[in-house]
Amino acid sequence: MERALSTADRHVFGLMGRAVREYGLIEGGDRIAVAVSGGKDSTALLYLLKERLRWVPIRYRLLAVHLDMGFEGTSAQEIERFCKEMDVPLHQERTDYGIRAHSPENRENPCFFCARERRKHLFRLSETLGFSKLALGHNKDDLISTFFLNVFFSGELSTMLPKQTLFGGRLTLIRPLILLDEKEIRSFVRRKGLPEIPNPCPSAGRSSRQVVQEFLHGLYRRNRKIKGNIFHALSHCRPEYLPPPLKSRIR
Repeated sequence: MERALSTADRHVFGLMGRAVREYGLIEGGDRIAVAVSGGKDSTALLYLLKERLRWVPIRYRLLAVHLDMGFEGTSAQEIERFCKEMDVPLHQERTDYGIRAHSPENRENPCFFCARERRKHLFRLSETLGFSKLALGHNKDDLISTFFLNVFFSGELSTMLPKQTLFGGRLTLIRPLILLDEKEIRSFVRRKGLPEIPNPCPSAGRSSRQVVQEFLHGLYRRNRKIKGNIFHALSHCRPEYLPPPLKSRIR
């Protein structure tokens, strides 16, 4: 892979570095498990975290973790090849979560079931393998769409956190790409020739998240400041201008 940093590359590294510094995501001596699905966000995350070690004075250890969801067209070999090229050890496990999510036994939304089981498995693996931090490839667009998903479908104001400590401090989730737009990550992946493995899930592109993202992109096309305003608003809440909760919900 080509290693030179263009102006666009420096922008990507700069935004990740800012997230790491301002949210306190990484410290010297950290053991970080990186969830690698094979999509552009996870491969970019692993590449950026590995390359960052060339430029910063602190040391941390990385382990790529891949969970196969059980669909046909497995991405295991491509991910194994990528991690070998990056000189990052890889732990892989095959599951049946995707198959079960789309079977008659599951009465929930397939995406909800699959994401929940995958997340629980990643939590267990991180602890079992002795890694106290789990890095996820969520970006700025994911954070914003999660906020609107929770508003529309859960009736609450909440979203992802850049850093979240779980299980009494035994595990910390970090999202180093949280300041980056999805399109910036896509361009970076293409410039660097990183793998972007198609998602074999039959529900890919048909989820509630996709509907919300299409709605948001329509707004962004009308006014380029909207995305930045939403992101800013998420950390500048004025609760004194929000109504107090009712004793019971209304429709």
